[in-house]
Amino acid sequence: MSFFRNRLDAYPRLAEYHLAQELGYWPYYKTVESASRPRFTIEGSDYINFGSNNYLSLSYHPKVIEAAQRATSKYGTGVTGSRLLNGTLDLHRELEHELADFYGREAALVFSTGYVANLSTIAGLLHRQDYAVLDKDAHNSLVTGAQLSAATLKRFSHNDLDRLRRVLRDLPDDPGKAVIVDGVYSMGGETAPLDAMLDICLEHPNTFLLDDEAHGLGVLGDRGRGAAEHYGVLDTVDLITLTFSKTLGSCGGAVIGSAEAIELLTLEADTFIFTASNTPGSIAAALEGVRILRDAPEMAAHLRANVELFVGLLTDRGVPVNPAESAIITIPLRKDDEVSAVVLARELLDAGVFVNPVVSPAVPKGLGLIRLSLMLDHTPAILEEAAQVMVKVLAHNDQLPEE
Repeated sequence: MSFFRNRLDAYPRLAEYHLAQELGYWPYYKTVESASRPRFTIEGSDYINFGSNNYLSLSYHPKVIEAAQRATSKYGTGVTGSRLLNGTLDLHRELEHELADFYGREAALVFSTGYVANLSTIAGLLHRQDYAVLDKDAHNSLVTGAQLSAATLKRFSHNDLDRLRRVLRDLPDDPGKAVIVDGVYSMGGETAPLDAMLDICLEHPNTFLLDDEAHGLGVLGDRGRGAAEHYGVLDTVDLITLTFSKTLGSCGGAVIGSAEAIELLTLEADTFIFTASNTPGSIAAALEGVRILRDAPEMAAHLRANVELFVGLLTDRGVPVNPAESAIITIPLRKDDEVSAVVLARELLDAGVFVNPVVSPAVPKGLGLIRLSLMLDHTPAILEEAAQVMVKVLAHNDQLPEE
């Protein structure tokens, strides 16, 4: 028997996975056949789209598409090298300058993906003698970056300020310490209390705060700059990381902060130094996305109004909704096991609404909930239609609270 067969057979939930596939309930790796619009096409059928992180609907914005096309015509489809060698275009420099200016910081550094941005930032700045202090619900890219750094990993309960204080109090003063959080958490949509966390960090020497704004950019703050702006710490949080694959409708990532931090990463971050550079089209698309958001900051407020409208449409019909702090809405289930979440997602799909079922490890093992991401271009008519469908399917599955 081959190595791969042995490893596959040892997968702890292989039988459940195969059964879900056979019954048509496996909810992942669907084949999408259109742009990620409010209505999109999956495997030949059209659905209302609540599964995308295309928050400002920029991935199909005409100006973003035109920018990507122009850059591809000028520079080709790829740069065929790393940023260190031949992979730094004037486009990269321009995007880094505009991101730093947009956030009011000294410098920025662009990476090929948001995941690599987090890996590179953490592993490039922390060493074996240092400490990485992560929220229990921190994104996988943040956890993996901490592991790659070889720093000692410490965890604190989700958004638990008292526990964070105790963890930092027990650490020695001399080593470096990074407190690492998501400004907006990807599965629940809740924010990190960045103002209070920053105050705690300032009480301890050699400590900095890294805020991942993957799901905050374009959603929170007066100018759409994320949870750090929302909490009034945009100028003082030490490092902000971003992904371009959500709000900016492209692919890539960045870290924004002091000139010293950025210079250090260009020298120390192996996952940056040895990774191929972004394609020209993706950089140009992200750059145009930043400019659109900069020139029309009201888009973030419009998106939040969509969230408020949809939460009202659901709650008025008796659908429980977890507190919505971002563009992510989560629905707790009366039957909150994983199977019920997957079955409900499948039946919603059959009724024309695409949502994300959230199961372990994104939530505690055995539990499940339904996650929806809203977009700027979700119209009131689409939201009304979706609310009607969801109430019907939830009721059919006995997932509404008992009266």
